[in-house]
Amino acid sequence: MDLAAYLGRPRPLAPAREAGAELRAQVRRLEIRARQAMESGLAGQYLSAFRGLGLEFEEVREYRAGDDMRTIDWNVTARSGFLHVKRYREERDLTVLLLVDLSASTRFGSGVMTVHDLIAEVAGLFALAAARRDRVGAILFDDGVRTVIPPRIGWSHGLRVVREVLGAEPGGRGTAIDDAVRSAGRLLHRRGVVIILTDQTGALPRREIVALGGRHEVVVVRVTDSLLEEGLDGGALPVTDAESGRRGVVRGRGRVTPQAPPLGVDLIELSTGRDYLPAVRAMLEGRERRRVR
Repeated sequence: MDLAAYLGRPRPLAPAREAGAELRAQVRRLEIRARQAMESGLAGQYLSAFRGLGLEFEEVREYRAGDDMRTIDWNVTARSGFLHVKRYREERDLTVLLLVDLSASTRFGSGVMTVHDLIAEVAGLFALAAARRDRVGAILFDDGVRTVIPPRIGWSHGLRVVREVLGAEPGGRGTAIDDAVRSAGRLLHRRGVVIILTDQTGALPRREIVALGGRHEVVVVRVTDSLLEEGLDGGALPVTDAESGRRGVVRGRGRVTPQAPPLGVDLIELSTGRDYLPAVRAMLEGRERRRVR
């Protein structure tokens, strides 16, 4: 029996007051972690990996050690007798749109963290990384588009996106990534960045993603659980499919064969059993290296 087909661990229901306090604590913890990550260099990596739409001339100044020789202004250099370089300011005008999977299968978790918890935390990290310089919005989906948060700029709006994502309860009986991708294409009028966060059981709609990638930069964040990676060693596990309600027993390793994303789409693969920051940094560094070449 396929372990990947039988996912789902319902969360215990909490009184509204307790749930509200827990959500505020989650948002605060994520805000602290996001600030620490950005202070340790993540903010610069994000800005380098996702550049704006152009450059605007800022000034001409004398050459300093380390300046790019390609930026030398030879006319001013000839008149002054000293090397001068042109300086440009990046016009970002960038929109980052998060597509967040809330299907019932993301409730699965063999440890203290569910797949949804990890998806929500990584979505929150990207939201706060983008919030200071770029517009950020989100589309939350399950078996259809559930919520659309229009893109805006600012830390407070980034925190609003974090609250919406962390506070959303998975429960849809399907994974309509195709609907979410089409909605993203309609929402973005200028070139932007679309980050799709989903679990490994959902099939990627290649045609829709290729069409979206022709106009925007696309990143797929695919999340699994440590149990799905390691499987069961000689044990058996009673399970219920969170989306169909079917019951069964699984033995041995899960047979999860993730679908590769289309060419030109960046991929981050995460597991609830590992720290996600190294994988996020590796993707950003890879994008930056490709831009330098």
